[in-house]
Amino acid sequence: MNPAPVKKLILVEMNEITWRLVDPLLAKGELPHFARLIARGARAAPVAEEEGADLDPWVSWTTVYTGRKVSEHGVKFLEQPPETVKGPRLWDIVADAGKPVGIFGSIMSWPPRKDVEGFWVPGTFSPGYETFPASLEPIQELNLTYTREHMPVGGDVRRRMGKLELVLKLKALGLRVATLARIAGFFARRATGAAQAWEKVSMQPLINFDFFERLWRKHRPVFATFHTNHVAHYQHRYWRATDPAPFLEKPDAEEVRKYGGAIRFGYRVADELLGRIMAMADADTTIVVASALAQQPYVTEEFRGGRSVIRMRDIHAVLDLIGATGRCRAYSVMAPQWNLEFDDAQVQQAAELALQQAYVGTPEHRLFACASAGNTLCINIRQKLPRPIDGAAECVFPTTGKRIRMDALCAEKDPTPKQGHHDRTGLLIMAGPDIAAGVDLGACSTLDLAPTMLKALQLDAPAHMTGYVLSAAFKDHVASPGIPAGHASAARATVDEAA
Repeated sequence: MNPAPVKKLILVEMNEITWRLVDPLLAKGELPHFARLIARGARAAPVAEEEGADLDPWVSWTTVYTGRKVSEHGVKFLEQPPETVKGPRLWDIVADAGKPVGIFGSIMSWPPRKDVEGFWVPGTFSPGYETFPASLEPIQELNLTYTREHMPVGGDVRRRMGKLELVLKLKALGLRVATLARIAGFFARRATGAAQAWEKVSMQPLINFDFFERLWRKHRPVFATFHTNHVAHYQHRYWRATDPAPFLEKPDAEEVRKYGGAIRFGYRVADELLGRIMAMADADTTIVVASALAQQPYVTEEFRGGRSVIRMRDIHAVLDLIGATGRCRAYSVMAPQWNLEFDDAQVQQAAELALQQAYVGTPEHRLFACASAGNTLCINIRQKLPRPIDGAAECVFPTTGKRIRMDALCAEKDPTPKQGHHDRTGLLIMAGPDIAAGVDLGACSTLDLAPTMLKALQLDAPAHMTGYVLSAAFKDHVASPGIPAGHASAARATVDEAA
C-alpha cells in the first residue's frame, strides 16, 4: 500500500495588496495567474484585528503567524528583540511537529532557528545576516544591503565581499541567468531613458524567488513562506499618480507620466511570481496568497496630496545629541525607523528620556516617536509635525543641553510624498487539493488564517488560537441550513451563537 501523500502549504505573503486594486486589474485581464488561482479555490477579505497605531505590517503579520491578538503576542515595532514576542508562530508549530519548513523573508522571522529541517532566510529588515543553513548568508547580505542602501539618507551598511564575488555566490545558490539578463536589460534601458527608476524595486523579489524556488525544490518543506514588499512600496509612493480622483491635491502631468504606471507594474510582477509558484507547486500543495493588511489612498485635509516622510540625516549625530555615542548599536529598519540596542539599562533609560523630551521650535512639538521593548528602542522623527517643515527651526535636547537646526538633523528626500496608508481589510486566496473551487468567503478575521492553514496541513490548532477555521473553504464542508456555503462571516456568527 502506498503511503498517503504529504500535504504541503506555501504562504505567499504579498504585503499590503488590496482587492480595491486587484479586482479592477482582474476585470481588465491583467492578472491571469490571480484569476486562475481564484477560479480554482476560495477568496476572502480578512480584516486585521489591529487599529490605529497598531496597524503596521510587523504587528499584523505576527497576528497572522501566531493566531494571537497584539495584546497577546506583544509586538510594538519592527525587529524588536525576539524574546519579547510571544509565539509560537506557524513555522514553529510545523517544525515542532517534526516536519520540514522553509522560511523566506517573513517579517520578524529573525533569528533563524538552527534545529529545523529545511531552510530559513529571515526578513529583509533583519538586524543581522544570519540564515539557516549559514551557506545562504550571501542572500541576506544582498537583501540587507539593498534595503538599507535604498534609504536616501542614513543608509550606512557594511559590505562584506566584492560585487563579483557576491554575484558568483548568488549564482551558485540559484540566481538564474535569465534574471541576471533581465537586470542588465533594466540598467541598459535606464541608461537610455526607456525605463523608470522605480522598476528596480521589483528586481528584489524576482531575484529572491530564484533562491526560494531552488530551496523549495531541494527541501520540499511541508510549510513554506515567501514574502514580498514591492507592491506596498509602490502604493505608499505612487497612488496619487495612479488614481488622482480621491486626492484633494491632484498630481501634475509630469507626476502622472513618471509614476502613473508603477502600481500596475508592481501587481503584474506579483502576478508573474504567482505564476511561477503555481508552476512549481505539486498536486499536494495548497497555495495561500495573503496580505495581513492593505492600503488605501492617504487623503486628509492636513496632507492634501500625501504626507512627506521625514528622515534622520545621520544616526550618529542623533546618538551624540542624546548622549548615547559609543553606548549602543544602531541599525536601520523600515524607513524612516532606526533601532538602538543597549547593553546597559541605565544608559537606555537616559537615552529614552532624552528622546522623549526633545522638541522642535516649542515644547509641544515633540521631535521623536520612541517605543521600547527589552534592550531596544525604536525611534523615528514624528511624521505628523506641522508642514511645511521649517528648516531653520531649532531642535532642542533638554537632557543634554544640545541644539541643532532642523535641516541639519532631518531631510525630506523622497521624490513623492507618502500617498497610501494602511487599511484593515486585506486579501486572501486559497487553492489546493482540499480547497473548494469558486468560493467567496466574504469577510473574516486575520486570526482565522493560522487555524485554517493548520487544517490544510492536517495539524491541530493550539488552544491559544481564538480564530476559527474557515471551514467553508474546504471540500468536506457541509453548510448549515440557511447559511450560504462559503460565507465566512455567517459561519463565524453561527459558531458564536452556538457557543
